[in-house]
Amino acid sequence: MKRLTEAGIVLLALNLRIAVGEIPPVLRDLPLDDFGRSLLVTIPVICFSLAAFAGPPLSARLGEERGLLIACAALCAGLALRPWWPTFSLFAGTLVCSLAVAVMNVMMPSVLRRRFPRQMGDMTAAYTMALSIGAGLAAGFTVPLVHVLGGSVALALAIWTIPAAMAFVLWLPQVRVPRPRGPAAGASIGVLRSSAAWQITVFFGLQSALFYTLLSWLPTIYRDRGASPTAAGAVLAVMTAVGILGNFVAPLVANRFGRPQFAVACTAVLTIAGLLGVLIAPGQLALIWAMLLGIGTGGTFSVTLLLIASRAKDAVVAARLSSMAQGIGYMISAPGPLMAGLLHSVRGGWELPVIATIAIAGAQLATGLMAARPQVVER
Repeated sequence: MKRLTEAGIVLLALNLRIAVGEIPPVLRDLPLDDFGRSLLVTIPVICFSLAAFAGPPLSARLGEERGLLIACAALCAGLALRPWWPTFSLFAGTLVCSLAVAVMNVMMPSVLRRRFPRQMGDMTAAYTMALSIGAGLAAGFTVPLVHVLGGSVALALAIWTIPAAMAFVLWLPQVRVPRPRGPAAGASIGVLRSSAAWQITVFFGLQSALFYTLLSWLPTIYRDRGASPTAAGAVLAVMTAVGILGNFVAPLVANRFGRPQFAVACTAVLTIAGLLGVLIAPGQLALIWAMLLGIGTGGTFSVTLLLIASRAKDAVVAARLSSMAQGIGYMISAPGPLMAGLLHSVRGGWELPVIATIAIAGAQLATGLMAARPQVVER
């Protein structure tokens, strides 16, 4: 059962970023204006924030294993609904997908803490690596699928329902796992009064703002500078796929070697270096910049999840901290993709949005160094 659980967690994680990563490579091909595109890529982050607060009550009512199964079913429905009608289903399906992913995002750290208390670092690395693989697959294969399927963007988007359905089937046996007993996990007053919890929350929010801005707009940046749709999607695919290295190494450095602040600093420096490359010389070394961004953002995300799981006193606090970090953190990050799109629309270029993203990376570094200090979040 343990191996089946590990496989289920990995396959669920694989689908969380597919739902978000399939849109950016074909964003310019959708029948939307600049504001519509900006709104579409902002919906997931807003939903991640709002639905994050629903995760703990759903966990208490349904149990995390059942809650993940229901959320995965909703994800399948959203992915199947999204492509078919240009405006209504595109936004409605994105809304359903985003709410489902948000609930799963909140439940996952608590499941890792409860089911794998002695392998948290390894399982966090496996979980975040699967996220990167999923995003890389969606970014790298959506445009080629459009070509294979006769130019149909709708079919290319709909086909990503298949791996979500596979995850649903693989997770189905987990509903037999007994529900844990204990108090309902939510962002309680005790957690809200913790300075450590707030540091982790702001750190999570800033890294999310940075990552989702890049995920949403990096292919468009390169397409606006003359790259083909396939080449622009490949840049994003490299960024997300190479993030696997950051996903794997950063938690090991932070957890096994007891150097979380060193991991925070290294990942932030790599991210800033990649952003400077995109700003100064985007075309010449595009894949190098993508690799630096992938390792940096992937490693930072793994460190935030590790801090949520390891700084919490127990699994209940981990769920409360996860709800707080993601609910409030995604509120902090929501303006990122929207403002990048609006700045581009107003100024007509991508220099100012990239500079603003570099500033976010600097703030992320400062906050991350504080969040990674030795401390415990209690009830």
